[in-house]
Amino acid sequence: MSTKQRLLDAAEQLFAENGFAATSLRDITALAEANLASVNYHFGSKEALLEAVFDRRLRPLNRERLEMLDAFESEAGDNPVELSKILWAFLAPPFRRMYEWGEGGRHFQQLVGRIYAAPIRPAGETFIKQFELVRIRFQSAFHQALPHLSTDELTRRMHHVIAAMAHTMAWGRAFCCLQPTGRPESDVVLQSILSFAMAGMRAPECQPIFPPSSPAVAAATSSGTDR
Repeated sequence: MSTKQRLLDAAEQLFAENGFAATSLRDITALAEANLASVNYHFGSKEALLEAVFDRRLRPLNRERLEMLDAFESEAGDNPVELSKILWAFLAPPFRRMYEWGEGGRHFQQLVGRIYAAPIRPAGETFIKQFELVRIRFQSAFHQALPHLSTDELTRRMHHVIAAMAHTMAWGRAFCCLQPTGRPESDVVLQSILSFAMAGMRAPECQPIFPPSSPAVAAATSSGTDR
């Protein structure tokens, strides 16, 4: 394995386990069995190394997403792409690659979960940059498939789907082992989150579930005030 590859693997693991700020370049080079000069040679800085960690996983992943969406849009012609196909193009690639990546994939899942749970600079900014084109393309496709949703509500629901995906990936195999099915683990989890996302995205424009005059809300409010 090349020095560059070892540095990427080590950085991915340590950023996932300890966070970006708590991981030093010396920690990374020690695990990679390399020297500090090799980091400067291949990446230039700790921030650039983080960007390379993301780029290695996310560039091919997002390219696959966009290629799938391109194919579905070509099939649909002048009609909107079906919601199930949009969600499939967005969700299927990461869940399939999650298992192809092996142990490195587990570290990357943990890193992604960490960033979504507590986004900090520069990790959060570096991560988000990878998704700008994907966000634009998929938001447009969702808007055409779900014309009953306002732009603000559509944006919120996209965030809900992304959050569910990130949380599921961060927990990894814990979600896959809840119930034996005989099907590939990634397929079970993917089908579950697709069903969840379909229902949520299709729901009518957001309305209050408990109006302010609801006895349940009044009782809860009163109980909280009495504490």
